[in-house]
Amino acid sequence: MKQFLQKKAKLVFLCMLVLLTCTACANPRGKDGKTRADQIIASEETTIDVNQINVSDITDKALKKEIKKNIKDGKYTIQPTTFKNSMSHGWFDGLIVWPIAQIINLVSAKTDAGVGIIVTTLLIQMLVFVFTRKSQMSTQRMQEIQPEIQRIQDKYKDKTDERSKMQMAQEMQNIYQKYDIHPFGSMLVTFIQLPIMMGMYYATMRAVSVVSGSFIGISLFGTPIEGIKALNIPCIIIYVLMVIFYIVSMKLPQWLKKWQDKKDNVKVKKYAQNDGNPMANSMNMYMYFMTGMICIMYISWPMAMSFYWLVSSVIRVAQSLILHQIMNKK
Repeated sequence: MKQFLQKKAKLVFLCMLVLLTCTACANPRGKDGKTRADQIIASEETTIDVNQINVSDITDKALKKEIKKNIKDGKYTIQPTTFKNSMSHGWFDGLIVWPIAQIINLVSAKTDAGVGIIVTTLLIQMLVFVFTRKSQMSTQRMQEIQPEIQRIQDKYKDKTDERSKMQMAQEMQNIYQKYDIHPFGSMLVTFIQLPIMMGMYYATMRAVSVVSGSFIGISLFGTPIEGIKALNIPCIIIYVLMVIFYIVSMKLPQWLKKWQDKKDNVKVKKYAQNDGNPMANSMNMYMYFMTGMICIMYISWPMAMSFYWLVSSVIRVAQSLILHQIMNKK
């Protein structure tokens, strides 16, 4: 662990800096839940209904006055947002939020906001995979070999002497080498995905195509809780599917391992059974905790984020299937 941190100190520092920057970003929404007019990102001159945006909570009085002057007949014309303008609000805005929002806008201009989010999510996931493919394969292998790791931990669970600890560490290391696993590789995936997820969050709230657009008749700027209260069936279906596919994406590597063992007629040892397996129970508790957190957070976030997370989960399911086939061939 110490050697890893020493080797990756710069990466860890950079990731922590990114996370601190993300959490420091100002909320682009006004008190009424609508995006403030000065925060909207557009790729071209766009006219939008003034009822879809917030003007009253803009803190810059001169800018607020100028925006109000440009409102005519209940319509406000938004000028294209330049990269320079976004960078003036911070590098996170310029390097992450602005590009994501502009991709959504450009794709949505030819289709609709929902397709814009699908295409943008697919591009982001492909880009992340290019830089983290080895880490993601290690993470999936780690999930699939939990029974073997549990066997080693059970073997030494009542032994506290230094010799036994060293032997357990050596056996664990042998397992990692056997399956080409880098235990800390998942940290890279997590730290890359978190800023991107936050960037997507701000982009969906600020992209003009999402603020004024929809997907199959569903407003992507509203929240799931609003859809549930209004008994909006399509909105409820998207939210429920998001939860289901998130759980499937988390459990699929283990299911694939069991299916492969059954197909190869591998006898399942007692230590591989989930019943009474502390590690398996801990992983299940972690999955349920994360699912609960996602449900709580996303129920009050824009519907576009639920749609983004649904698409991301479907892509992760497909990715797990592909990685399993690749690893199985190897």
